Amino acid sequence: MTALAGIRDRVEQLLLDTANAIFTTGVIDEGIRQALDEYNFVNPLKLETSITLAAAGREISLSTLTNLLRVEEVWWPWVSTVETWPPNRVRGFRVYWDDGVPYLFLDIEEGDQPQSGEKVRVWYTARHSIQDLDSAAATTLPLEHESRIVIGAAGHAAMSRALDLVEIAGTDLYQVGLLGSWGVRKLKEYTNWLKDLQRSQARSGPAWGKGWALDKWDEGRGLPKSTYG
Repeated sequence: MTALAGIRDRVEQLLLDTANAIFTTGVIDEGIRQALDEYNFVNPLKLETSITLAAAGREISLSTLTNLLRVEEVWWPWVSTVETWPPNRVRGFRVYWDDGVPYLFLDIEEGDQPQSGEKVRVWYTARHSIQDLDSAAATTLPLEHESRIVIGAAGHAAMSRALDLVEIAGTDLYQVGLLGSWGVRKLKEYTNWLKDLQRSQARSGPAWGKGWALDKWDEGRGLPKSTYG
């Protein structure tokens, strides 16, 4: 995966400013940061982990989950060495933040609360990172998406530069308009790609997976065949 320096070089190439005579690295990095934020909104990093509880209780610290955005599913009780199917999905949970630390609260009325030493399995989403951007240790972007991040970053950088030039007396406003128009086109290209990516991430297929028939009228779809005529 490409680190910040490599992605920055690609943005500079697209802007035809490899010597940073026009666009500072600060402006380019901010463009990369904004493009990455927009990407994370559509296609965050999807992760799974298990947490061993240090104490009993329904409030569980998620401080070990770096760049956490959302918790999507929780299994408890969960034992890694024993397969249980269907899994013990927690039917009610929420995430709250306290002094910058996320906590998972199991909002379930019945049953015992989790005990010390037990495990909770968590599916969650997190922000993608680019190595060396905001001190990130690694790049998590899919390699095939890096070119799109470059396009979005270049568009943001161009718009930032156009705004700056408007404030300078004697600037050729025609050139500013050309730069702004180019930036708008790149951002539109990037936004359209994000929309396509979001649509491609939508779940597809039947509402229920394959299973066994409950009786002679059932076809594993939850309704008798006769219901459809």
